[in-house]
Amino acid sequence: VGLHGGQAQYVRVPLAQSTLMPIPDGMNNEVALLLGDNLSTGYFAAALADIGPGDVCVTIGCGTVGLLSVQSAIRRGCESIIAIDPNESRVRTARNLGAEATADAERAVEWVAERTGGRGADAVMELVGLPEAQRLAYRLIRPGGTMSVIGCHCTPGFSFSPAEAYDKNLTYRTGRCPARYFMSELAEGLVDNPPDLAWCVTHRFGIEQAELAYDTFAFGKDDCIKAVIEF
Repeated sequence: VGLHGGQAQYVRVPLAQSTLMPIPDGMNNEVALLLGDNLSTGYFAAALADIGPGDVCVTIGCGTVGLLSVQSAIRRGCESIIAIDPNESRVRTARNLGAEATADAERAVEWVAERTGGRGADAVMELVGLPEAQRLAYRLIRPGGTMSVIGCHCTPGFSFSPAEAYDKNLTYRTGRCPARYFMSELAEGLVDNPPDLAWCVTHRFGIEQAELAYDTFAFGKDDCIKAVIEF
């Protein structure tokens, strides 16, 4: 009954014919592991935002998926990306990936205004799922801009009104990543033009250290971005 996780030598996968795909030749196991969830979701965030050449965009929330959305936006050709997260370690990583990054939301608002002549960001990717992040995204977006919301919101209402969305001609896109679709969509490009993902997997553990691995990742200990359990 139910699914009980995948930290085992063998795993039973329901509907495997439609949920799994062979790892392409030339793709290493860590890239394949990320492709199955985090990497696909980061790209999905950038795709929902319709980011393209010349755009000024923002990522709110720089966990693993948020950082991969930064990298995806850059690969899609955005002119400038600003990243916001209260965790200084994540801010440093976002900077290393090519973003202007800050833990100060008000500074990010100023940067967006400076980069766009006060117009606002063309796209905002919100990966937090809290009302404060949603309101910040609304402040940052330009009239006619696109908001891509990957953070899972559990509150009953929005942090901005329908009238405010109407006044900004806002395009609001959200949803769970169709990872299986993006696994196929991205696979060839990841082999032919692989991104540098060496920054992403920061910690490796043996199966006997699984409890420590979960604790390290869940609480961001030792600047953990992604923990991998190796067999």
